[in-house]
Order: sequence, then structure tokens, then C-alpha cells
Amino acid sequence: FEYVPSAGATGLSSRRWHDLFAERVADAVRRHRPAVVVFDGTWPYTGIPRVRDAHPDARWVWSRRGMWRRGKSVEQLAKASWFDLVLAPGELAAAYDRGPTAKADGIRLGPVTLLDGDELDDRDTARRALGLPPDRPLALVALGAGNINDTSYETGAIVAALRQLGVDICVTRTEIAALDGGQAGVHVVREFPLSRRFRAFDLAVSASGYNSFHELLRFGIPTMFIPNQDTALDDQQGRAQFASDRGLAHMLGRVSVHRATSLLSDLLQRGPEMVAKVASVDSGNGATDAVVQLRQLAARAGRG
Repeated sequence: FEYVPSAGATGLSSRRWHDLFAERVADAVRRHRPAVVVFDGTWPYTGIPRVRDAHPDARWVWSRRGMWRRGKSVEQLAKASWFDLVLAPGELAAAYDRGPTAKADGIRLGPVTLLDGDELDDRDTARRALGLPPDRPLALVALGAGNINDTSYETGAIVAALRQLGVDICVTRTEIAALDGGQAGVHVVREFPLSRRFRAFDLAVSASGYNSFHELLRFGIPTMFIPNQDTALDDQQGRAQFASDRGLAHMLGRVSVHRATSLLSDLLQRGPEMVAKVASVDSGNGATDAVVQLRQLAARAGRG
């Protein structure tokens, strides 16, 4: 991989950072001579046309996920003209997409996940690989930073609820675990990406970003979603609401120990039957169709 730090990390002005981006990407294209370059994001950088002009042999693809917030970043859709192809990774919650991408042009795919269900470890293998106890009920808590001992915060309230229910907690961020002081029943899992090990967990509490939402539901993990309301563009509320309305998962907006305990208790009992319904709304992994489109584009460029 090659890494270009963000404008904030470099301290550069926006104009100078875009110059840096164009220079670095143009250099990578010159050295590697790819047939196809895929931009995965919602805000194509202004340096892309400059790189294209300098290296016209490569074909460019925009992988443009949906579920943008209503009325947000509409002007970005015009940048589709910079690309030879626009791929639109699908959403299980497409029926709740009210944003500008709902009807935007692009080749629509099924929801894209890194793995398919048959590539996951079984429960015992996953727990051994992660160093987790073999016979305790375990919940993955993936809400970002937060003090797990402070119930006035989302993470702390969820941890308190799980402890009341006799469920061990797994967190993925060491800065959260450090605040715990090594209390019993809290486990840190550092592997990333983690989806191959998801069957280690009896349930999950997660934000509803694209990857976590589709992986947890597609791979059959009973989940309570707590949508991140502070995203600039991603409509996590819409995803979580869809899953809740269809009975695929629980959603919790305002978090308290009492409300979390009630929903998590229900999830422990009915979660497997809830998440089993996902198959009825899942059109399959769109990654395979995306690869077909990329190979066809490379072949048309004479590089397939």
C-alpha cells in the first residue's frame, strides 16, 4: 500500500494538499501502470482529472455507496463525469434511502462485504484465535471511544446492561479497555478486519456504518444498532431504522442502562430468529459482480 496523509494530518492548505494528492497518485499510476483505478469514497478529489490527463491509459471507476443524508453533497454527483464507470454498492436498507444517491446513475450491485458466510470461522475456532473463553456468553461492543465504567455514556451504559445480563464484553479499541483497569468479563480483541471471527460472538452492539451493518446482519449475528448521529453524510439512522422496522435487529436511539437491558435481554432470546430473516432481503454479495465489471472495463482498455 501507499499512504497519503490527510490535509489535517499534514497541516497543508486545501489547495496544497490537493496538489500533493495529484502528485502522489500520478506517481503511483506511472510506476504501477494499472488498467483500472477505483476511487472508493463519497467526495472525489479535484486532483483526479489532473491524474487522468497525465496518464490517459488507465480507466477510472467510482465506487459510490448510497444512503447519503437527504439534501447533502448533491453537487458531488456531477463528478461521475470524471469516471469511466460508477459502481453503486447496494444497501439492505435501500428502501429507506431518501438521499441524492437513491436515484443517481450507476451500476447497482448487491451489498458488498469482504467475505461470504462460508468463509467465516466456526464459533470454537474463532474464540481460540481471539483468545476468548470457550463457554461464556460474549457480546461484541463496537461503538468507538468511551469509558466503559461511566453509564452516562453509550459504551458505559451498554457494558452495565450486559453485565446485568451475565454477558462478557468484547471491545476492539485498546483506549476503551485501558479505562477498565482489567476488570473481569472484559476482553480486548485486536484483530482487524474482524468479520472472519464474528461467530465467536453471541450478539453485538454496534453503530450502523456500511461495513458493520451488512457484515453483522449477513453473517447472522443478533445485533442492537446504535446509529451514529454525527456523521456528515452517512445515514446510519435510516439503516438502523430499516433493520428495526423489519424485525431484523433492534435499534436504540437514546441510550440508558434500563432501555439497553430490556432490548439486549430480548435479543438474547429472539436474536437468532430475528437475524435469520435477513436472507429474505439479501440479494447476495455484490463483490462478485463488481469484479466482473472491473475485469470487463480492463479488457476494453486492452489490459484484461
